[in-house]
Amino acid sequence: MKKPGVLFIALALVLACAGAGCVQPSEEDAEAQLCQDLEELGAALESMENTSLRSSVGDIRDGRDQVRSAMESVRESAGQLANVRVDELNAAYEDLDQAVQSLPDDLTVVEAIQTIRPQIQAVRDEQRNLYADLNCTGQ
Repeated sequence: MKKPGVLFIALALVLACAGAGCVQPSEEDAEAQLCQDLEELGAALESMENTSLRSSVGDIRDGRDQVRSAMESVRESAGQLANVRVDELNAAYEDLDQAVQSLPDDLTVVEAIQTIRPQIQAVRDEQRNLYADLNCTGQ
């Protein structure tokens, strides 16, 4: 009599795990997702750097939020792959984040972008390196 109950519980656990995302994507799917997330990170960096001259330092900080979101996606995707390390990308991103936080509010946008351009470029370089290491296509 207990076997149907055990089977029901096991089935419920399997379905709950599948619904919660416990199923790991294939290596190819995980790499494809990481490539897509790296493309989105590149686009967010481009958008941040090409802030309009009518923008403010606050708009640059909003751009940093887009970069942060893209970076979180990259970290999550990279976490699905055992052989992918994003330590250098993380370090470059953290430097950029600190640089944006340190920007005085009274800077012009041009001055602010010039101030953080080296950090943007460092993140972009690491993003492109990882993209190339994965043999992603499309960028």
